[in-house]
Parts: sequence; C-alpha cells; structure tokens
Amino acid sequence: MADTRYITANRLTEESQAIQRRGRNLVLLLGLPVALGAFFVHPLVGLVTLAGVVALVGLVGGSAVIEAGARGEDAALEYLAELPDSFTVFNQVDLPDERSRTGVTEADLVVAGPEALFVIEVKHNSGAIDCDEQASQWTVSKTGRRGSRYTKQMRNPVRQVKKQVWLLSEYLKGRKAKRWIQPIVLFTHPEVSLGRSGELSVPVLTGPELVDYIRRFRPERPRPVKENTVRAIAALKG
Repeated sequence: MADTRYITANRLTEESQAIQRRGRNLVLLLGLPVALGAFFVHPLVGLVTLAGVVALVGLVGGSAVIEAGARGEDAALEYLAELPDSFTVFNQVDLPDERSRTGVTEADLVVAGPEALFVIEVKHNSGAIDCDEQASQWTVSKTGRRGSRYTKQMRNPVRQVKKQVWLLSEYLKGRKAKRWIQPIVLFTHPEVSLGRSGELSVPVLTGPELVDYIRRFRPERPRPVKENTVRAIAALKG
C-alpha cells in the first residue's frame, strides 16, 4: 500500500461545507423572524412557517461543481492507495507561482515513485470528451435527462498540468532535488469516454488505468528519487 502520510483533509470538501453552512445560516437568519412573526398571526401558521424554514435549511447544499471536484480527487486517492509502499502520495500541493494572484498554483496530486515523480490533474467530468492538446477548451458532449444532446466546454487540462510540472521542476531545481516529472491528466467519473484529436504529449487516463500506468512507467533518464526530494515536496504541504 502506498505511503499516504501526507494526505490531508480535502480542501474542496471543506469549501463546499463552508458554502453550505453560510447558506443555511442565511436561511435561518431570514426565516426565523418570519416564523416568529407568523406565531402572532396564528399558532398553526407559525408552526407551518417554522416547518418550512427547517425543511428549506435541509435542502441547502454546497457547490455542486466543488463537490464534484472533491469526489474526483477522493476517487483518485483510492486508486493511488493501491500502489506499493515505495510510492508516496501527496494531495493538494501548493506550488510557488509568482504569476498567480495567491502566489501559488495547486497541483491536485503528486506521487513520488522510486525513479520518477508524477503530477496528476484530476477531472470528474462525465460525457464524451474530445481531447485536443492544441485547443484552449475541450468539448464535452452529454445527453440530457430527456435524451437531448448538448455540449459544454472545459479548460484544457493538459495545459494546466504542464504548467504545474514546470513549477514543481523549478522549485525542486532550486533545492537540488530535481527528478524526472511525468504529467498525467486523470478523468475519474465512471461515465466518461475519451476521444483524442491527434497526438497527446501527456497521457490522458481514466481511473482504472492509473495505477497500472504508474507502475509500468520508466523515465527516459532514470535516477532514484531520494528522500530529499520527498521532503522538499512535503514542505509544500506546510
């Protein structure tokens, strides 16, 4: 089993829960005074109003988009846990980025293996996805509940993960801990199909393909990943 000591609580889950709490607090803030006022009109009206407020609180959820991202990352971690103990897994690694407004760019997952590092950009989209490395946006084709077909766009994840690889490479270079870094784009949704428009310089995989790909991967210039590299990545976790 992979070394997962550096796995921390999923920020996306926490963010979605925070959105949910704010929404529920807002419903209570607005709804309770109305319910209390309704009791002055008639106790039954007050009880019905209060029951409606309570029901509405229960319906308030977090962000569907953020929750989908959290499910994708959690699913990827379940796959990666199957790697041997010679692999170390990191989630949500903040890579120093001077061009970012926050000063960092987050890598969803980083895996340190015996001879290489892997940076994994995780997506949880469903539908048929046209993977075109040259396009700034990828087209996602889906079928609606009534059978109608529609499309939407998503950011090109190959470009995202290549940037993350460069940032990690520069960070490790400054600490004399640089090793071969292999980018991966991973789609975790069970109802996804991938089409490829031309050659891709980065592997685009589905969840069941991930572990086998990492285990079989051999870098062009193999060098052992030493403990100083693992420590340098761990430092990015704070």
